Amino acid sequence: MKTIKKLIICFFSASLFLPAIAKETELQDELRRGGIYPGFIITLQGDTAEGFMLNINLWLNQMMTFYYTDSTDFKGRVKYKAKDIKAYQVGNRYYESMKYSFLNSSKRQNFIQKKFDGPISLYIWYYNPDQPNFMDKDLTLEELGSAFMFDEKDLHKDLYGMKANGEFTNLTHWKFLIKFAKNMSAYVADDAVLAEKIRNKTEGYLGLDRDIVRILIEYNERKMDAEF
Repeated sequence: MKTIKKLIICFFSASLFLPAIAKETELQDELRRGGIYPGFIITLQGDTAEGFMLNINLWLNQMMTFYYTDSTDFKGRVKYKAKDIKAYQVGNRYYESMKYSFLNSSKRQNFIQKKFDGPISLYIWYYNPDQPNFMDKDLTLEELGSAFMFDEKDLHKDLYGMKANGEFTNLTHWKFLIKFAKNMSAYVADDAVLAEKIRNKTEGYLGLDRDIVRILIEYNERKMDAEF
């Protein structure tokens, strides 16, 4: 047990604060697994408490988070689940608590990463199809230590769009992708130029993850420019 604790502590590190909302098409994100970064929590009452947060990994950050007032005080850290707070940020990763039935989670409420805000906000849900029940249990210290070792590149992901009216859509669900040109052009139908690119199956506006991100960024930029 002492060896495991030492292993976990050696992964903790500090980093500069990064912005929560990314704008790049590729949405680069290189936080160290097991690192402690500046961040904050938003309480159920809407108050913001700044401090330091543990970055477990893209997968398990959706299950829980740890808050520190002092980045070196491991005993004083506080564990939060999605039912306990509204949102939190660790480094440049921003998570919101949401009641939704996500793939590979039987929990009624989870954290989900919000990649950027806008007329259509982008959310990403990560999961490991090889361990579908892993998030359904309370992790032991050993399991948390092994989670720091997990390669995030092996994770699958679903991309969700949320419109201003609260409409929440899985943009990578197979039913959406099988007729992507039809479904996605209808989804952004109020932008005629963008919708036409999608209907015509223009290169870069297909059903790949990076294409979906590009479409949402272009949609948001045009909508926001139109407001000024």
